[in-house]
Amino acid sequence: MAGKKKNGRRREDDGLLSFIDRVTGGIGLAGVSLVRFLLFAFRGLLRVVYLAARFCVMLPFRLFSRLLAALRSARDPAERCLRLSGEEFEAYCARVLRSSGFRHVELTPAGGDQGVDILAVRGGESWAVQCKNYSGAVGNFAVQEVAAGQVYYGCDRAAVLCPGSFTRAARELAEANGVDLWDGQSLSRMIRRHGKLP
Repeated sequence: MAGKKKNGRRREDDGLLSFIDRVTGGIGLAGVSLVRFLLFAFRGLLRVVYLAARFCVMLPFRLFSRLLAALRSARDPAERCLRLSGEEFEAYCARVLRSSGFRHVELTPAGGDQGVDILAVRGGESWAVQCKNYSGAVGNFAVQEVAAGQVYYGCDRAAVLCPGSFTRAARELAEANGVDLWDGQSLSRMIRRHGKLP
């Protein structure tokens, strides 16, 4: 009888221990799952905070850069010409030249213009003008074209007009051929005199 009681207690103890093992195993599993969930949530929260901080930094930066670009284009009206197409730029330059004292200003035909976009007269001299609406520096090819066009149209003077600048090679060739180069600063002065922005 004593042996039966001991076996009964052992079974009860074994059952209790296995129950405790199951409970602690479940609690441990739940704890691991909870820790994983909290890490996942924390990682997501960090990502949201990072994106919000990035947005808060980038938004003012973009607004400031746009404001700066607007102020710069207001100060330098020649830069606004870059928004125009080639033909629109030529037509606008013709109007600007009229306001700058040129007379008999006319656009040459679009095809076969021989490197000259505008023909005009000022101070008794005929001018052959080529318009280059480039954001970068205009090279010596434009000078070569307008010098050839000047001869073709029989003009006294030639010029290249652009909203940007000219390369060193273009300036040297223009000086050697007597071609005037009107860069962005010259164009801005003409635009202010003209009074109408492109």
